[in-house]
Order: sequence, then structure tokens, then C-alpha cells
Amino acid sequence: MKKDSKKISIEYLALFGGIIFGIGLLILDSLGALSFLRSGISFVMDPVAYHGSYVGQEASGYFETFGRLNEFRREYSELSMKVYEQEIDSAFYSTLKEENEALKKQIALGNTEQKYVLAKVLSPQENNLLRINKGKDAGIAIGDVVVLGNMYIGLVVEVDKKGSLVRLPSNRGSSLEVIVVEGDIESARNMENITILTKGVVEGAPDGIKIENMSMNASLKNGDTVIINDTRVGEYLVLGSLVGLSENPAATSRTGYVSPIFDYDRLMTVFVIIES
Repeated sequence: MKKDSKKISIEYLALFGGIIFGIGLLILDSLGALSFLRSGISFVMDPVAYHGSYVGQEASGYFETFGRLNEFRREYSELSMKVYEQEIDSAFYSTLKEENEALKKQIALGNTEQKYVLAKVLSPQENNLLRINKGKDAGIAIGDVVVLGNMYIGLVVEVDKKGSLVRLPSNRGSSLEVIVVEGDIESARNMENITILTKGVVEGAPDGIKIENMSMNASLKNGDTVIINDTRVGEYLVLGSLVGLSENPAATSRTGYVSPIFDYDRLMTVFVIIES
């Protein structure tokens, strides 16, 4: 019993002593006597507190981001749909603009006495062939000529009800009679006041459209205009410009290549001449 009383007395004494010690520290601190101790503790604890606060903020931001993940996904999906819709609108506008330009060119340069069918190119050229979206139902037949304005595109070689296959002049199966006229394409568009320099034959080749059998005596130069003059085509149509003209004086005829007016891969709209 005495031991318990002694133990309780020591506890109260320790508590009382702690209170006195704390009050003493407060008094000394208020008098500035413990400034050295405060500075030391701050020097050690401030970086710890700063890093702890920084880590806490980063962790809070991470969990906030994680919690809003579904919201971010929804916003991303909405933005993706808006971009997709804008791309569709832009593509539709570009198609309409290109078709309008093609129609203007056809009206300005085409033969008004002929009947044309407007067609869209369905796929880029493969083996120098173009597939278009009009066929027998539109009155197209094998052998019909495909043009854009007064520019030659190719001949229809296959046709079904809904589509056709067009052979380009760069195709290895293509062979056409042509004439070469003096001057560039602009000066030869209307076939008026032009000078025919020579006849020739154009054929599709692995490295482009080759022109052969041109007269050695003709005053040819690179940049002259090559025009289709073949019975299968039935009229004068511009093909392109003469390039890569041979200069061998021992040859019996001259050869070269034709740079077509169009990049066939970029064609979107063409016109097929059909029988009225």
C-alpha cells in the first residue's frame, strides 16, 4: 500500500515538474533566451516540412487527376468527335470546290456538242489504271474517252453497271498517235494559230510516257506541246509537254518523254465522252 502511495507521489511530482519546466521554457522563449535553440530546430525541420508539404500536394494532385479520369476521357471523346466532324466538313468542302472547278473547266474548254458524264475517281491508280464510279447505267461503254476540259485522261477499257476502269497513257498497254506543236500548253489550248512540228507515237513505259518516231528534221525543243491525234480518240486533246528530248544525230528519228498535265494520283473528278 505504501509502495502504491509512493508511486503515485512520484507521478504527480513528475507531472508538476514537467509543468514547471514547460512554464520555464515559455518564459525563457518570450525573453529571447532560447532563440539559438529555435533557429537550430527551424534549420532542421523547415526543409522536412517543405518537402512534406510538396509531396502532399503532389499526392493530392495525383489522386485528384485519377479521380477525374472518366471526366478527362469524356472530354477527349467529345473533342475527338468535333475534330472528326470538322475534317468531314473540310473534305466535303474540298470535294465540292474541286468539282466546281472541274465543271468550269469542262464548260470553258469542252466541246459543247458532245455529251459528257461526270464521274468520280474511286481509287488511286494501280498499274496506271483509274477506277471511276460510273458505268453502263450512265451510258458509258468500252472505248469511251475520258477527259478534263480539253485535256486527255485515258480510255475506258472495262465497264460494269456501276463503274469503269480507265487506262491512262502511262499504262504499258497504251499506244496513241500524237502531234507535237510549237509552244507551251497555254498557247496550244484552243488549237488556233499553232505550228505542227512533227507526228509521233506515245506509249506507256515503266519510266513514264514515252514518245517515239518524231522527225529528225523538226525544230523540236523541250516544252513543246504534245496533242493526241488518234482515230480512237476522235479529236484533238492535250496530253502534256515534251521533255527529255533525244539529241543523237546518228538516229533516224527522235525520242523523248511526255510530262502529263495532271498528277493522276490527285484526280478527283473526270468527264467521260459518250454517244448522244
